[in-house]
Amino acid sequence: MKLTLHQGLDIPETEIIIRCGTPDPGLSRLIEQLRQFSFALEGKVNGALYQIPLEKILYIDSADGRCFLYTEKQVYESKDSLSVLEGKLKNSSFLRISKNSILNLSYLKCVSPLWNHRMEATLKNGEKLVVNRNYTETLKDHLSRKGVL
Repeated sequence: MKLTLHQGLDIPETEIIIRCGTPDPGLSRLIEQLRQFSFALEGKVNGALYQIPLEKILYIDSADGRCFLYTEKQVYESKDSLSVLEGKLKNSSFLRISKNSILNLSYLKCVSPLWNHRMEATLKNGEKLVVNRNYTETLKDHLSRKGVL
């Protein structure tokens, strides 16, 4: 692989161009990570609105008709529903793992089987989320395509 970097004060905007034959799993993961750095979700805490970069969000969860964005240090409430957020995150490292949760696979440490065809996703910070049996095959397929399984 060849990497070329052009720096200069006369360059007004960062532009990334990738030229390849067929992207391998490693390049696909890199592209997903790059996409995350250019996108943010809006979240609210105590009435104040924040732009939360995707790379900071561990997972998204909904409860009682409200949707929450979880980072390492803060929980933000989103005005969007889980299905709207899922659509916005379609081409990123986020994946629906249950009726109520979307996981940022960048923070996934490991998965282990649970009873009743469910799985437990352990995040890099130690938090654990349950992958519903309706989503385990999707997660397995996604991980195998990325060369993880």
